[in-house]
Amino acid sequence: MRFVWAVVAFVIAAALIGAGIAQRTVFLGPDTATLEVEADASQPYTLIDSEVFRSHTGTQTLEIAGSERIYAAYGRTDDMRAWLSDAPYNHVTVDDEGNVGSTVVQPEGGEDFPGRDPEGSDLWLQEYSAESELTTRLQLPEGVSMLIASDGTQPAPADVSIVWPISNATPWAGPLIVAGALMLLLGLVLYVLGVRHLRRSRGPRRKGPAVPPTEPVALPAGRRRGPAVGPAEDRKQLTGPEGSDADSQDEPAPETDGPSSSGDSRASGGRGLRRRGGRALVAVPVFALSAALLAGCSPDVWPELGGTPSPSPTPTVVAPENQQPPALTDAQAERILASISETVAQADEARDAELAATRLEGIALEMREVNYRIRGEVEDHPGPQPIPAGSLEILLPQAFDEWPRSAMVIVEADGEESAPPSILMLTQADPWSNYRATTIASMEAAVEIPDLAPSWLGAALVPPDSSFLALPPNEVAAAYADVLAHGEQSEFADLFDLSGDSFRVAAEQRRADTLAHFNETGQETGSIEFHQRPGPTEPVALATLGSGAIVAVTVDEIETVRPLEEDAVIKLDADPAISTLTGETSTPTGVETTYTDQLYFAVPAQGSTERIRLLGYSSGLRDARILEEE
Repeated sequence: MRFVWAVVAFVIAAALIGAGIAQRTVFLGPDTATLEVEADASQPYTLIDSEVFRSHTGTQTLEIAGSERIYAAYGRTDDMRAWLSDAPYNHVTVDDEGNVGSTVVQPEGGEDFPGRDPEGSDLWLQEYSAESELTTRLQLPEGVSMLIASDGTQPAPADVSIVWPISNATPWAGPLIVAGALMLLLGLVLYVLGVRHLRRSRGPRRKGPAVPPTEPVALPAGRRRGPAVGPAEDRKQLTGPEGSDADSQDEPAPETDGPSSSGDSRASGGRGLRRRGGRALVAVPVFALSAALLAGCSPDVWPELGGTPSPSPTPTVVAPENQQPPALTDAQAERILASISETVAQADEARDAELAATRLEGIALEMREVNYRIRGEVEDHPGPQPIPAGSLEILLPQAFDEWPRSAMVIVEADGEESAPPSILMLTQADPWSNYRATTIASMEAAVEIPDLAPSWLGAALVPPDSSFLALPPNEVAAAYADVLAHGEQSEFADLFDLSGDSFRVAAEQRRADTLAHFNETGQETGSIEFHQRPGPTEPVALATLGSGAIVAVTVDEIETVRPLEEDAVIKLDADPAISTLTGETSTPTGVETTYTDQLYFAVPAQGSTERIRLLGYSSGLRDARILEEE
């Protein structure tokens, strides 16, 4: 019966192991899913919607070929549609039934579209380019789409495919193989037990003829008598109690089938040991086979054990209802800042205002243009404040999905520990324009930044006339100009934290030095006046978490010099910068010089006990003109 059960165990083991191996071989499914994107080959762009990439789970591998130059970029779907709003393109989408299809979007007037190279746009989160073939791994989240093009004028690459990994795990292959190995081991054990039982039960052994009873035999005197052979009672008498004639009570030798000796006994014992060793060695291939089968098993062949999910951290900042997405991400901002820094540095070196205009606008560009003009005539005139290409410390983007968009950034200079961080306000006018810096300043020493929303959330743009702040943004410049003019005697002095305002102290010292220098030669023949007024730019304000705002404004400081006598003249050649801007070396009517300050303030909410704090500033010569005769 043991052999029957052994055979049954072998059959079950073969079935289990075969089923486990079959799951990993003949029944193993594909490990990838591939989508061939079919689109109109004549269009300059192909926009693959976010839902196409998310039609399967896992990372995506994008493979593109079919043109000499291949360009691909991904970004927010709404941003990409806005960038393509005036251009024809293929739009690859997924319908309600899960079918992927392509349609040609033809905007009004798109037939005359001249083409536009998408490379370098600040809208993209990431971009790629290659020659003839491009393959890249992606993991696009919801709301992010892919744009594919050549150069914006030639047709987009036609051979586009997306590959997803598919789980072909066989969680029962491992358990089946292990169960089969155990059944195989059980079968071998049953087989060994059956063989052992068969050897022990080969039938009754043959016995020798019965010995007839005999009488005691008299032995010669002095000879040792051995045990008598006879009936049991006679043997009992012969082996009497202690003290009898028997010199020894040796036991009779057991019956054997044949001659026996110590050598035979040792041989028989040796065969017994070899049989036990053989049974132990039989189990070795079983464990070796199990180890070999399990060694090739990966986690895909075992069931997943359910674990306790880790709790997700509760966000400390909750997005307001109907909050729009932020205009920039950290990666975008770093790339944009690097481009702005590199471009402006090249423009500063070459005094190229047109190049600077690709990354600057407003007062920041105007200050650069004036500096370039002066440096073209005055060799030792200092250059403008550089824009550092360092690490991004703070990003506060506007939460807005239309245009124009704004963002405030604070960046530290690499390798210059003594240099203060720079604060910039960036603006993007439309989907086809790059971000440009509108105001640039250096941070105050040991300044305290108010609590800001994280960059992934963004902040709202505060209206210029907002009444929810301690001072509306469009009144901050005028109020601070009055503080610069009158100091602590200003009617607005109580609104500002003047204790940590080093710029105001420096401005007062600069006016005192200018007045002292003027009085050395012109006190009797001329006059000098100082005025402060709001600058030419509109304020830009982004909300903080405490219902306050960071406000960027400009203030003009004006110096007016006039002669007091009819024959007196104002000499300008002592200041080459002013002489260069006016084009004169002297004037009988006077001169007006304008210095513009770019300022950043932290303005608290209405009713707060905090005061308006200056965060950063920069100042420079912006204009000089000859006064007309009165």
